[in-house]
Amino acid sequence: MKQRKKQGSVFRQLVTSYILFAVLLVAGLYVCLFGVLLSLGGGTIESLAPYDMIDENGQVKDLGSLERNGMWIEKLDEDYHILEVYGQKQDKPQSYTQDEIYEYLVTDNMVDTDTPAARYRGFINTIKLGGEKYYYFVKAERNILSLSYNYNAAGSGAGQRIVAVFFVVFTLFFFGNCYLMSRYLSRKIKKPLSEITVGMEQVINHGVDQVRLDFRAQKEFEEIRDSFNIMTERLENEKREKRVLEEKKNRMLLELSHDIKTPVSTIKSYANVLEEGLIREEDLRGYYQTIDKKAVRVDELVNEMFLMLKLDNPEYEFEIKKTDICELLRTICAGYYEDLEAKGIEMHIEIPETPIWAGIDQKETKRVIENLLGNIIKYNQTGQGAWVSVKENNETVEIQIQDDGEAIAQEIHTIMFDPFVRGDQARSSKGGTGLGLAIARKIVEKLGGEITYQYEEGKNSFLIKLFKKERA
Repeated sequence: MKQRKKQGSVFRQLVTSYILFAVLLVAGLYVCLFGVLLSLGGGTIESLAPYDMIDENGQVKDLGSLERNGMWIEKLDEDYHILEVYGQKQDKPQSYTQDEIYEYLVTDNMVDTDTPAARYRGFINTIKLGGEKYYYFVKAERNILSLSYNYNAAGSGAGQRIVAVFFVVFTLFFFGNCYLMSRYLSRKIKKPLSEITVGMEQVINHGVDQVRLDFRAQKEFEEIRDSFNIMTERLENEKREKRVLEEKKNRMLLELSHDIKTPVSTIKSYANVLEEGLIREEDLRGYYQTIDKKAVRVDELVNEMFLMLKLDNPEYEFEIKKTDICELLRTICAGYYEDLEAKGIEMHIEIPETPIWAGIDQKETKRVIENLLGNIIKYNQTGQGAWVSVKENNETVEIQIQDDGEAIAQEIHTIMFDPFVRGDQARSSKGGTGLGLAIARKIVEKLGGEITYQYEEGKNSFLIKLFKKERA
């Protein structure tokens, strides 16, 4: 795999980003201020300068900017009488004295009067037109346009040295601030990143078992920490489940080989005896029946094992159809009625007359019900009754199958739906294959439902919950 070029450290990136951010911030501030001035000046900054608002011919350059900024211009004669007003005049005087003109012209901190000059300031421009002298008096509120004196520190040798020292100090302060701030942020970021890196290395080198991150940091890093812990926990659970499944698979193969070995050994020994001619004529029929019986058992084991593997295959899909559960149960119960009666077990049916519809695979659902009823025939040696009922809830259908035979041993309640588990835990050829309940659970779960067992009121009770609609 092609190796990528390593990038610079976080610290270097932060210093560069901080300086770039500061430069862009200053530049952006200047651009914004320049934009504000252009907006106020109607597109030109010159129109904001009071002495540039009137051209040499006495014409107002931009009356719109003047009015937009709350300013106006008064045209005065040589005696300071108002001849004409440009813009919206906001005070009352129609003429001025020379002292009053002076009060309008002074800076803000020098105003000491109770005339309109206390509120308004003025800028005067003298223009000669046709041999006559006119004064163009620009007026505005003092809070809109101010006048101040600026000291040029660089105008003298001492001032230049002060400016140079200040510039050096400011530069050192600026870059020092960038360094310290970036160093601080780098350490805040580097610590949680180091913890995450160590955790990833532990996963790579030793696996996910018991690898957890535990540190305090900013919200984003804590979210990464929590996601990492969730990931390792899920991987650990998957690993554990995989190990359990592998153990179950090995046990299932071992049990299958054991269950097949017994009838195959019997068939082989009987065949050898028959081949040697050691069996009396009157006993031949019994030997052939035994061979047939053992062959049927091997066939059952192979078929059910094949079905188990097929149900485990995610590509195997059920044929889901809308089915009347009540009618399906009646048909199945009718087929088992005589067999139960022959064993002295009376069947009690509680099935509503009205249809209960659900989306199921009819063939596989029938297999589940037949398996439970078949177990009652095989294992109910002491009881006298079997009960089949169905009821409808808002989203589910509940099928309950019960019998009053001997309770299933408590110690196998948690594993009774595992392959090759039988009520007596005997590893002999008696009884069923030990795959029936395991197959039943896989079918019900593949339909999106669940099957549970409990012993209540003296009855073995299996409850199947199926959803009316197919679940995704």
